[in-house]
Amino acid sequence: MFSTCANPDCRAAFAFREGHLFRFHKAYPAGEKPPNTHAVQHFWLCGNCSTDYTLAYQDGYGVVMLRRRDTPGQPMPFRFVAAA
Repeated sequence: MFSTCANPDCRAAFAFREGHLFRFHKAYPAGEKPPNTHAVQHFWLCGNCSTDYTLAYQDGYGVVMLRRRDTPGQPMPFRFVAAA
């Protein structure tokens, strides 16, 4: 469970009605299925961070933080949030 913003530079305390909650399936080796449907990880970005950033899952990296202004087809600078 999380208690702070997923942005490593922020770490604001979790506020139930603020920001954006993300849910990702936990990473498993290729060909393996999760042991149950509850094998998920939750992340939260505070209200300030969620205006500039979003979270995404990238194969081989895990959960990463992306700037919202990034567009498809362009290089996406990212920061690791959780290992794959």
